[in-house]
Amino acid sequence: MNGREIPDAELLEVVGSSVDADQDGREDGLIVLDPPITEGDKEYDRINLTEPTLYHAMSASQVIGKRPTLATIYDSQIKLVALSANIPEKVVKQFPTRALDEAVSYVMAFEDDMRRPEDFQISDLDLRPEKTILFKVPISGGGREYSDMRLREPQVTEHRRFKAVEGGGSVQDGLKAQMQLIEDVSGWNRAALLRLPMSKFVEAADYLTGFFIAGQQTGKLSR
Repeated sequence: MNGREIPDAELLEVVGSSVDADQDGREDGLIVLDPPITEGDKEYDRINLTEPTLYHAMSASQVIGKRPTLATIYDSQIKLVALSANIPEKVVKQFPTRALDEAVSYVMAFEDDMRRPEDFQISDLDLRPEKTILFKVPISGGGREYSDMRLREPQVTEHRRFKAVEGGGSVQDGLKAQMQLIEDVSGWNRAALLRLPMSKFVEAADYLTGFFIAGQQTGKLSR
């Protein structure tokens, strides 16, 4: 994870309960600022972006709130870039607009490129009874290190818990619901989950929620 190591307790604050990211070989995004930006006693001429973690995405989604607006979505993007680059939001707000657009495009691609497309077919879903995701660099949390994540088709009780959290309706509630589902199925500690690179989080979430979509499409409805 870029910057200081965030303690488990601080990670968990973002979800109101109870980031050593595996970059999968992708190089950091570089944003060159010309002229440089000065904030306090520090000058910023090059910004190195890294893949956001789930913690970063959760933190940024808090800004959007229950009723998204163009302004709150823009503020969320600013926060996500700041967290991914480990720089103050004040610096990001001084970016030229095209530099911010470039930065947002980079950090969002880790999630957007992994999400299943809107025009997917049922045949495109990964409905294997089990799936294992491997990590080149183990992810820590709760006093443990995880080098793999073992997933399976969710049970009814796990699906119900997912629906209950998702029912909050906000962007953050959607992320929380997916995190809850992954936690229930995988047995991972929540602090470790918050350190997941977004591409890995999406891979796990799309696999698990794919079973819900397949069930809705093929199940018979009572009349």
